[in-house]
Amino acid sequence: MRFLVFIIFCYGFYIIEANAKDYSGFGEYRFGPNVAESTACKLAFERAKINALSKVYGEKIYAEDVMRCSEMDNAECELNKSIIITIDGTINEIKKRERTLAKLEGHSICSFQIIANIDKPKQARDPKFDFNIKINKKYFRDGENLTIQIEPTIKMFVNIFQWEPYQSAGIKLIKIFPNKFESNNEIKNKKLIPEGYNFKVEYPAVQDKKYVDEYLVVLATKEKITFLTEYEFKNFQVIISEIPNNEYRLKKRSYEILKN
Repeated sequence: MRFLVFIIFCYGFYIIEANAKDYSGFGEYRFGPNVAESTACKLAFERAKINALSKVYGEKIYAEDVMRCSEMDNAECELNKSIIITIDGTINEIKKRERTLAKLEGHSICSFQIIANIDKPKQARDPKFDFNIKINKKYFRDGENLTIQIEPTIKMFVNIFQWEPYQSAGIKLIKIFPNKFESNNEIKNKKLIPEGYNFKVEYPAVQDKKYVDEYLVVLATKEKITFLTEYEFKNFQVIISEIPNNEYRLKKRSYEILKN
């Protein structure tokens, strides 16, 4: 019995070591006088995390729907986009971080070099379990309706979360489907959401922007899982990490609300 216990203990230890490893990450952001140093450095740090995560999850981490933040020189939008990308993987711990700030003529560069402890996925994705997602517009005006089309490959249970960076305190994901109007989230065929009611976009109470960015996170699972109506970002990452890789599929979409 003692020998058996010892083997089980070592095996468990081996699994932990095999699935968790330290990875380096680097990120930088060049900014001018119109961008706060704190915002630029937050973005550089998020880019460093993405760089570390990409070494575990591959370049697919960049493949999701992205916004035109760089075209508009919008650092806050870039920061939001970077944050939402990191849902793809969970960093257990940032073991080391080094910040460098270089002030040059006309602009500055904030950069981060990090060492992050990241869990490797224990299972491969199931290629047969997938879905397409479409939203009716990329650019909305205040008060317009948003619709989401889900087309699954097989039966799945779908949960849709929304992040409104300029309307919520902190980074919070709010579940908008299923809801009190549609409680059944089992989807077998192409489905339009919502049905019989509306999702209306709202321009937030900010005065200094021509447009704002918002995000949808669509999580499909093979088995029915009851999720909370609201998650802090880090807590949501933990929940995702507890679902086996071959048991779920997660996709993100961004959209913009233009100021009237």
